[in-house]
Amino acid sequence: MRIHLQAGLSRAAAATLLGGALLMPGAHAAAPGHPASHAAGSTAPADLGTLLRRIQDAGLQQSYVGTYVTSSGGQISSSRITHYCDGREQIERIEALDGQMRRVFRHNDTIHVLWPARRSALIEQRDLLGRFPQPLQPGDSGRLTDSYELMLEADDRVAGLEAQVVTLRPRDAMRYARRLWLERRTGLLLRSDLLGPQGEVLESTAFSELQIGSKLQPQQLLQEMNQLEGYQISRPSYQPTDLGAEGWSLRAPVSGFVAQRVLRRPITPWPAPRPTAEPQPVSQSPGAGASVLQAVYSDGLANVSLFIEPHVAGVSRRETPATVGSTSALSRRLGDWWVTAVGAVPPATLQQFTGSIERKRKP
Repeated sequence: MRIHLQAGLSRAAAATLLGGALLMPGAHAAAPGHPASHAAGSTAPADLGTLLRRIQDAGLQQSYVGTYVTSSGGQISSSRITHYCDGREQIERIEALDGQMRRVFRHNDTIHVLWPARRSALIEQRDLLGRFPQPLQPGDSGRLTDSYELMLEADDRVAGLEAQVVTLRPRDAMRYARRLWLERRTGLLLRSDLLGPQGEVLESTAFSELQIGSKLQPQQLLQEMNQLEGYQISRPSYQPTDLGAEGWSLRAPVSGFVAQRVLRRPITPWPAPRPTAEPQPVSQSPGAGASVLQAVYSDGLANVSLFIEPHVAGVSRRETPATVGSTSALSRRLGDWWVTAVGAVPPATLQQFTGSIERKRKP
């Protein structure tokens, strides 16, 4: 799998396109669902807001150890996740079991990404990067209901655990459907499928084995997280801003999506050389201090990142779409700028974003 910068992707956009499966949260077409309020013999969430809060609370309150597998675009990857929570502290370790050795540690909102073979580490803050599902804000439940219909499916089992299954069916063509498997007792998200227009599975992430309520040693996880002696450490500086202050605006809103955050971020955030599956530069790297503007929009489930960066003379790029699994990217040349939209949404949604962004003035 290789996405070249010639296809119109900045390094930051390509990293988003390729890296979405790292932080988690079927072969059959989606079966017809039943409205949650009409299902018999099973307790259904009252509404989408209630459902998402239950998933969020389970992820914040449960300790567990398991292996989860992601299938997307013909590629399969697996990771081992250890999650500790005592009601106050959250500590997590995710170990990639395929390809280049990589460990991701999280202590509350601080994230360490370690590449042991290369002795490289990246340290950043999760509160700037977002999470799934997005934390609900006032008014979000109504907006979600306008975008998705909650359907209750037949109960199922995942990793030997009883699961309640729901489908979030979009009310328009601007987003994909999602099918979620919740552990019946705790509400922990066991599996998540992203479904295409015909019910085909575009991406599936699921635990293959899981132990909930495991007795974990948090100090051991913290010790591993902070063993950085001999590592080359990168601490990207994400500067919060807004489109207006940067001289940009979205001429027409995209149905259901609202702005979450706008960041100015380094174009090259990783200290480690990239493996061959990731984008390769087509000319010399940008100079020190080079940055890209990233605006993140969400409908409460799906995220779209809009990257804005100056055109660099001598770098050949085309307004060509690119897709990795369920995630697509679309670039557009706008005067002296390149605009790239990236998200697990239909291409038409990305077209609306890139077609609506406009330069208002110089900041």
